[in-house]
Amino acid sequence: MTVIRCIRHGQSASNAGDITEYPDTIPLTALGHAQAALVASCFCRAPRLIVFSSFDRAVQTAMPLCERYPEVPVAVWPVQEFTYLAPHRYLGTRRADRHAAIDKYWERLDPGHRDGDGAESFLAFWDRVEAFLDRLTEVRGHVTVFSHGQFLRGVMLRVLCGRLGVEEAMFRFRAFRQAVAIPNAAMVVLGMSRRQTVVGPVVTDHLPPQLLST
Repeated sequence: MTVIRCIRHGQSASNAGDITEYPDTIPLTALGHAQAALVASCFCRAPRLIVFSSFDRAVQTAMPLCERYPEVPVAVWPVQEFTYLAPHRYLGTRRADRHAAIDKYWERLDPGHRDGDGAESFLAFWDRVEAFLDRLTEVRGHVTVFSHGQFLRGVMLRVLCGRLGVEEAMFRFRAFRQAVAIPNAAMVVLGMSRRQTVVGPVVTDHLPPQLLST
């Protein structure tokens, strides 16, 4: 069986309520770096492959594990966060400043809607989720993937519900994204065989209470 350990990035500046610019350049906080170090320390053996998104916060979270096992191949896959708001509209804002726009987006429930340059439609996001799971069928052994909360929720929903039409997927994801908490540096394990793919619970046992954040 192929085992995929999916890890959300550590606490970012946006998670901490700081002012941010473009989504792909948001860095980790000091707490986020401490979480990343703990993630690396809990590995008992090297994975066969380390994957991360191109977003800075995912790269920074992966680095302690890459440094611990420098012989392990690394790869950048399109497992970046679902960015559904056009970034140029929200430069210099905090997460709380974007709540109204977020609510409006999800009220539309339009899979093809794209907010503007740099934004992604739900249709494109769901295609990335499907492509990720398809790509995992080509790997073997233990693989570690550093990704993002929305993307990992998409993966979990897809595994739990099977193939869905994009309209139904968006309807279900709207509730799923609020119902399923994935704290910073939390882990979700996928088990893949020829017959099926299964998903485990969201795990934070490797993080002491004082290092938990969302």
